[in-house]
Amino acid sequence: MPSIVPTLEWLEGLAWTTAIRESVWGYPIILTAHVASIVAFAGLIIVMDLRLFGVAFPDVPRTQIQRRLFPWQMAAFVPSTATGLLLCCIDPLRYYGNVIFRVKLVLLALAGLNALVFHLKTYPMAGQWDDDPRLRGTVRLGGGLSLLLWSAIIVSGRLTATNWFN
Repeated sequence: MPSIVPTLEWLEGLAWTTAIRESVWGYPIILTAHVASIVAFAGLIIVMDLRLFGVAFPDVPRTQIQRRLFPWQMAAFVPSTATGLLLCCIDPLRYYGNVIFRVKLVLLALAGLNALVFHLKTYPMAGQWDDDPRLRGTVRLGGGLSLLLWSAIIVSGRLTATNWFN
């Protein structure tokens, strides 16, 4: 089985990745943009998930919260993803060997799968979210799982900088 390490070494050795990694302002600016976009994205996700879970904004229909927040969530998701990928490209060997970062990637995949299942299976029945007791349970489960996953992603992202396992 071929190793990915030579490819990561090549990526890390590129002039532009080295320049950003070693610059006084490049890496901190990208990291700050990543954290700021995550804060915006996570805040919007948390508001929506708390409503889906049934603990916030009980007088506002779940569909109304979803319809209003989703475009803003996507607007924050794009720069968060772009800056996250850029950070990985700048210092790939550091992240590749980081166990906590690998956990974060698994959690991101699970959160993406949860969102995909939610949007394909549950969202088409959005008109029934507030009336159908069985469907309310499914919506609550999706919101609760999302809250759990995104909380774990944020914690693992923060712990990536202090990997105790290397």
